[in-house]
Amino acid sequence: MNICIFGMLINSWSGINNFCRARKTAPGQSIKTSASINIHSQRLLAVFLIGFLIYTPAKQAYSQNPGNGGIDIIKKNILTQNIKDVDKVKLKNEVAKWSRSLSENGSWPDLDYDTRSRGKWDPGSHLQRLRQMAEAYMLNIGDLPELYQKIENAVFYWINRTPEPESDNWYYATISTPLDIGYILLFMQESPRQLPVTAINGLLRWMKKSRKIENQASTTLNRMLAIGLHYILRGCVTKNDTLIKQAITYVNQMMEPDSGYTGIQADHSFLYHGDQIYIQGYGTSFLQRIAEFAEIVKGSPYSLSEKNFREVFNYSRNTFYKVARGPYLDYAVLGRNIARVGNINAGHRLAPLLETYRKLDAPDQSDHYQAAIDRFSGDKPADYKITPEHLQLWSSDYSAHIRPEYFTGLRMVSTRTVKPERGNGENILEHFRGNGAMSIMIRGNEYLNIFPVWKWNQIPGTTVPALQDLSGQEDWFNNYGKTDFVGGVSDGKYGAAVYDMNDYNTQAKKSWFFFDRQIVCLGAGINSRDSAPIYTTINQSLSNGGVEIKTAEGIKTYTNDGAWADLKVLAIKNDEVGYSFPEPETVQVSNETQVGSWRRINTNLSKDTVKKRVFKLHIDHGLQPSNASYAYLIWPGISSINDIQPDEISILKNTENIQAVYNKEKNICQAAFYEAGSLNLGKMTLSVNQPCLIIIKNLSGRSPIITVSDPTQKLKTIEIRLNGSKKKKQRVWTCNLPEGKMAGKSVELN
Repeated sequence: MNICIFGMLINSWSGINNFCRARKTAPGQSIKTSASINIHSQRLLAVFLIGFLIYTPAKQAYSQNPGNGGIDIIKKNILTQNIKDVDKVKLKNEVAKWSRSLSENGSWPDLDYDTRSRGKWDPGSHLQRLRQMAEAYMLNIGDLPELYQKIENAVFYWINRTPEPESDNWYYATISTPLDIGYILLFMQESPRQLPVTAINGLLRWMKKSRKIENQASTTLNRMLAIGLHYILRGCVTKNDTLIKQAITYVNQMMEPDSGYTGIQADHSFLYHGDQIYIQGYGTSFLQRIAEFAEIVKGSPYSLSEKNFREVFNYSRNTFYKVARGPYLDYAVLGRNIARVGNINAGHRLAPLLETYRKLDAPDQSDHYQAAIDRFSGDKPADYKITPEHLQLWSSDYSAHIRPEYFTGLRMVSTRTVKPERGNGENILEHFRGNGAMSIMIRGNEYLNIFPVWKWNQIPGTTVPALQDLSGQEDWFNNYGKTDFVGGVSDGKYGAAVYDMNDYNTQAKKSWFFFDRQIVCLGAGINSRDSAPIYTTINQSLSNGGVEIKTAEGIKTYTNDGAWADLKVLAIKNDEVGYSFPEPETVQVSNETQVGSWRRINTNLSKDTVKKRVFKLHIDHGLQPSNASYAYLIWPGISSINDIQPDEISILKNTENIQAVYNKEKNICQAAFYEAGSLNLGKMTLSVNQPCLIIIKNLSGRSPIITVSDPTQKLKTIEIRLNGSKKKKQRVWTCNLPEGKMAGKSVELN
C-alpha cells in the first residue's frame, strides 16, 4: 500500500501522475487510459495543492518530530493488522448502508445521541460506523468523493455537537471512543484526501479526554493494554514517540511475572473484576490485546519483554483452550457475557487467536495449538487429540474433567472468590452459577443459546432454594462465597472436588468424584430455613431425543414431550448422558419446550419469544429439609441406558463428616474429610488429622500413591495413616502443604 501523507513534498508532475495511477488501480485491475489518468491526476493535483496550502498550519495536529523510524514501522504494522482479514465486499455493503442513512447534518437518525446508557451506548455506534467508512475510504472502496464528504460531515457532527455525547460507563470514554477515533484518524491520514485540521484537532481532543495512562497503572493489564493501544495510535497520528514509549513502558511493567496485574493466577487460571474466574470473556480479550501489541511493535525499536510472555503462554496453553468441547465453551467460565447470543460458540473467535499464539509461543507447543485450532474451527471432531486430564484450579475454585468422550466443568465459590457478575443490563437472572454449577458436554452444544429459556433457579449441579424472585443478587463483583472449605484435589488425570455450602439460608455438604466413565455426586447434611423448596438439579440442557427411564419394573422410553413428577427411578438417559442412583430415588423429570426471550436475561437484546426443547432432571428435597442427602452418578457419552454399570462404583460413606467412593475397576479411593477422622476401607483404615481431600491409587497394592489437598488453603501439614489388619502394614505420611499462592494445590505422596 502506498502511504499518503499530506506533509510530503511533491517534486514533479510525473510523480503525482504515478501516485494517482497507483491509488486508482486496485490489485488485479488494468490501468486506465492515459486520458483518464490525466483527468484523475489533474483533479488530485488540485486537491493536493489546495490541501498543501490549507494544511500547512496543521503542525499542531501532526507534530514535527518524526525522527524515530520506529513510528513508521508501528504504523505499517497497525495498518497490516487491520486490513489483512478485511472482507471488502462486506465492508462495501456496510459502508453503503451507513452512507445512505446518514443525515445531511452528519448524524444517523436511528441513534439516540443523548442517551447515557451503561449498556449499549448509541453514540458509540456513530464512531464505529465512521471507523468503517474511514477504512473503506483508505482502501478505495466505494464512491470516494461522496464517501469523503460523508465522513467529514459525520466527524464535524461529532466534534461540534452540543451537548457532547456522554456515557455513565467509564469504558466508552476511556477505551472504546479513543480507540475508534484513533483508527479513524490513522485511516484518514493514509487516504487520498485528508481531514481538515479543525476536524483532526477536534478528534484528538476527544482522544485526550480518556483517563491518563499514568493514572491507570494500578488497575489491570487488560485495561492498560486497551489504553496503551490508543496512546500508540495517537502517537502514530501525531508522530509523538513519547506517547508510544509511555504505552510500552507501562505494559511491560504490568506484564512482569508476579506483578499481580495480569489477572493470571498461579494455577494458570484467570481472574478479573475482582476475584472472579473469567477465563472466557475478559480472559479472551486479554489474550487478544497482548497479541495485538506483539504484532504492532514487531520489528520496531519498541518491544515487549520476552520473559514477560511466560505467564501469558502458560495461561493460553494450560487452561484457556482446554475449557471447551469442540468450538463450544464451558458456560461455567463465562461472566455476564453468558447472556449474549451465541457466545459459547467461540470457534470463529478463538481459532484465529490461537493461530496467532501458535506462532508466538515455543515451537514445541505448535502441535498442541494446531489440534486446538482444528477443534475450534470444526475441521476436526471434538475428541481430536484429547488426552485424559483433570484440571484443579485452586485459585479460582474451578475444576475441569477432560476425556476424549466428554468434558465436564465445575464452578464453585468460597470466601476467596466471587460469584459470576451481572451488570450493564446483562445477565440479570444470575444467582446460583457459583454454587456448584456443572456442565456436561459430549458434542459441546448441549447448552448453546439455552439461557433465555433456562430455569435460572435450577442450574445444573446446584443444591439451592428454588427462588421465584432472582432480583436480589448484588451487581458486579462483590458476591463472595460464605465458606472456605471449597476446592479440589487432582493427580493430573483423576480428581475430586468439595463445596461446603452455606448460603441462602441453606447448608449442604457437596462433593464430586471424577473417573473415566463416570462422575459420582454426593450431598449430605442438607438443611434449610428458606421458605422455598430446596432442589438439587442434576442437569438442565437442550434435549436430544426421548427419555429412557429405568425403574424396578424395567425400562421405558418416552418419545413424546412431557413432565413426570415424583418418579422413583434407578436410572435415566437423555441424549448421550445417563444418570443412575445407588438406590431408587424420587426425581422430577421434564422433556419439553421452555419459553423465554433474550431480553429476559439481557435488557439490551430482543424481547422476541425464544423456544427451546429442554431436558431437566432434579431432586426435590421439599420445604426446609433437615439432614437430607442425595447420591447419583453421571455417565457421559453412552449410547444406551444399558451402558450404565453402577457396580463399578462403591459409595463408602456419605455423611456430614466424610464423603468417599471407591472405583473397583481402577482400584482408586477418593474421599472428602470435612473434619479429622477415619474411613473404613475393608481390610484397611484411612485416617487424617485435618480436614482434607484425598485420592489413593493402587489402594490394595504394595505402594499406594496418595494425592492430598487442603481446600481451606490455611493448613501447613496433614498427617495421613493407612492401617492394615497387621501392625507391620501401618503406614504414616506427614505432608507439608504448599503456602502462599500455591496454597490449595495438590501434593502427591509415595
